[in-house]
Amino acid sequence: MQPKGPRLVGLLVGGAILAACGSAPSGPAASVSGSSRPTPTSGTAFDVALPAEIANLPLVDQSGRVVTLASLRGKTVVLADFLTLCQEICPLTSANLRLVDDAISRSGLTGSVQLLEVTVDPQRDTPARLTAYQKLFGARPGWSFVTGTTPQVAALWKQLGVAYERKPEPAAKAPSDWLTGRPLTYDVDHQDVVIVIGPDGHERWLVNGTPHVSTPGAVPPKLQGFLNDDGLANESAPADPSWTPEDVEQAIAFVTGHPVG
Repeated sequence: MQPKGPRLVGLLVGGAILAACGSAPSGPAASVSGSSRPTPTSGTAFDVALPAEIANLPLVDQSGRVVTLASLRGKTVVLADFLTLCQEICPLTSANLRLVDDAISRSGLTGSVQLLEVTVDPQRDTPARLTAYQKLFGARPGWSFVTGTTPQVAALWKQLGVAYERKPEPAAKAPSDWLTGRPLTYDVDHQDVVIVIGPDGHERWLVNGTPHVSTPGAVPPKLQGFLNDDGLANESAPADPSWTPEDVEQAIAFVTGHPVG
């Protein structure tokens, strides 16, 4: 069993075991004291302020611009961990966020909700790689892909309670990089989490599980071909707990008070 971060230890029900780009169980939705809005039916609703040192942590997006969570105050932030070379979960997460992005646009929330995917593989996920990944999904300006130095990324995910760990790829059957074609030398095991942060900089909702992609063709062809057997199984029959775009949309509505869909 791999170590869990402190935030998830307190919020999630059951043990968390890392698999290659894999996920861990999520607790049931919980009500938030003092809120009159119905809580989401999946994930965990809570209210925890981000420490200033994490809110001000300088990261870099796919365009090379410095991004901090503090700079996004006033917006609702949907934050997910990922890496561009994941073969099991991350392309499915991004596919679901593509549908969330569409729903945000339809609901007139463009500009007030920011999607943010932050890597757990900063050594390989340079801004150039993130740009290539972004283009595969046709991401709008309100959907950013973010990296940083190894210590910066580690500090962010440690505070948010997301565990990840690098492991070597077996040389005999190492997959090839979808962008360069070169054999990969390592993978990154990690929990698969989506967190919604309110305009006040407080964490408000979290889900930890397998993305349920119900829209055919949602994963771009290049990444569809990069999925391994476990990734294809996750795509066709995701194990519980799983989450859908509608779950995230419901969480955004909970935080913003504005219907999403």
